Amino acid sequence: MSEDRKKYDITKKDLNKVFWRSMPIEISYNSERMHNLFFIYSLTPILKKIYKDDKEAMAAALCRHVEFYNTTPQIEPWVVGIMAGMEVENAENGNHMGNIITAIKTGIMGPISVIGDTLFFTSGFRVIAASVGAALAIAGNPAGILVYFLIFNVPNYICHYYGIHAGYKLGSGFVERIMSSGLLKKVTDVALTVGLTVLGALTSSYVSLSTNVAITYEQASIDLQTILDGICPNLLPIAFTLLCAWLMRKKNVKAPVLMIIVIIVGVVLGTLGLI
Repeated sequence: MSEDRKKYDITKKDLNKVFWRSMPIEISYNSERMHNLFFIYSLTPILKKIYKDDKEAMAAALCRHVEFYNTTPQIEPWVVGIMAGMEVENAENGNHMGNIITAIKTGIMGPISVIGDTLFFTSGFRVIAASVGAALAIAGNPAGILVYFLIFNVPNYICHYYGIHAGYKLGSGFVERIMSSGLLKKVTDVALTVGLTVLGALTSSYVSLSTNVAITYEQASIDLQTILDGICPNLLPIAFTLLCAWLMRKKNVKAPVLMIIVIIVGVVLGTLGLI
């Protein structure tokens, strides 16, 4: 820690206050500026300490951080920590870094959202937690709810706590380090691989689809399902899942509409004895 940071006396206790304030960061979610209110609420203990004798600098900092901000809530504390470190740097340098702070805060919003969404939403802990928890619950094990909660929230709390403290220490150096180290690509690649593996297993386990169609040639009869299983086990469930994904992503078919279509088609094909 630099001598200047010692001068402002930012302690572990102060950063812990920021940590606890950052936990419910989505409480203040609003359509106009997203997470801005709780972002600045989380940062306030640091701002009060370094700008306690400078009302103009405090007002400028509040205006900077009340602007629009939105990223994955579980990883947003990293940005809060980085901004805390940069505000200390700003106080050290005579309050001339306002535009730099805003630019860095805005600039890392996109890259850090990629990491956060990949780890916690699109293909990470949420998918894993839901799949494991649901599997246990379906099997009649009430621990499924607890397992879901732990798989998602333990990494969430660790990321919150470590993000505040590590982000503060890194300050503006975070951007350079994460880009030069290739961490962004490594994290997204690993999380996507794990997520796709889990989704494949879920499709195989929970999407049930088979056909009753038989191919008859002279006196011989061959089940079409047997042929499909010989080509690839669970081929129909996989193909059906990919078709639904294609309809939603490429043809913009809404999920409720797609569900109704699936029910109707399923009833018709089932009545005809095809599935």
